[in-house]
Amino acid sequence: MTEPILFVDDDINVVSAFQRNLHKSYSIEIAASAADAIAAVSDESYAVVVSDLQMPGMSGIELLTRIKDLSPDTVRILLTGQADLESAIDAVNEGSIFRFLRKPCPQGVLTKTIDAGLAQHRLQVAERDVLQETLVGTVAVLVDILRAIQPMAFGRSSRLRWCVRKLALELRVRDLWQFEAAAMLSQIGTLVAPEVLERYVGDDDLLGNDTGRGDAGAKVAHRLLERVPRLRTVAQMIDRQHQDPQSLVGLLAEDYTVVLGAQVLRVAGEFDRLVGSNISFREALADMQRSGVRYQPEVLAALQRLVQEAGGGTSVEQYLFQPIAQEVLRSLRS
Repeated sequence: MTEPILFVDDDINVVSAFQRNLHKSYSIEIAASAADAIAAVSDESYAVVVSDLQMPGMSGIELLTRIKDLSPDTVRILLTGQADLESAIDAVNEGSIFRFLRKPCPQGVLTKTIDAGLAQHRLQVAERDVLQETLVGTVAVLVDILRAIQPMAFGRSSRLRWCVRKLALELRVRDLWQFEAAAMLSQIGTLVAPEVLERYVGDDDLLGNDTGRGDAGAKVAHRLLERVPRLRTVAQMIDRQHQDPQSLVGLLAEDYTVVLGAQVLRVAGEFDRLVGSNISFREALADMQRSGVRYQPEVLAALQRLVQEAGGGTSVEQYLFQPIAQEVLRSLRS
């Protein structure tokens, strides 16, 4: 049996007929509305979705465009009448669908198209897996180099990852791995500019009096990472961590992730610096709250909740170096 395939049509008799005729060769599920299809795709991964064009409430093109956002690897096929041919062609050109079929569609043509869709899905998944392994290997190499050449920077990145993970979970972010990777790779700039690390562990206020070297380290990390597939968002998080906070309202999904990730790094970085000066969590939080305009309010509030949960103590044993690169790489694979 093949990967699951979803047929969508507001005429239940039509999709039921598809299911009866194809169930011996394919794993067919049906939905009688666009809303039902969206709910189904949100709960399960489908290799192929075949949708009618004309449906009440949401057209097939709108539905398949939405599915593209929800499940990028799902191959989308549109069923359309002759009168809607121009709209279907536009949908293909815009990348919303893989193929379109005219109604009524002979079963032989339908099965060939489904087979092509399944082959396309398998190709996309295989390419994604190769890219994922390349990404994991790249991060592993960079982290190992950092650990070998700059163990102090590696220790800082490990602590940052601990704090960033806590904040990201508190904020219920999507794509947690990007936030953790940004923390682990945030110190890569010290490989090229070791003096940046001295700035982090010195007595000066990195975010207050002189951000030049901190910005320099972030720029170096950004340049090193921006060309790596799927690390562009991570690179931007690191690059923008020293920028003043901006509103998260109205941002597109990718911009939202970058801005929030940068501000989580900013808060975690300053918290790490303060706790590293041998003061308690509560004292570090109070210091940051006195300079609250430097930080995203949502992120600072999340830090406050975490400090309260920890009882405000120092919890130094939780903040010491941990060999957690493997945990980050495990997150990247998920």
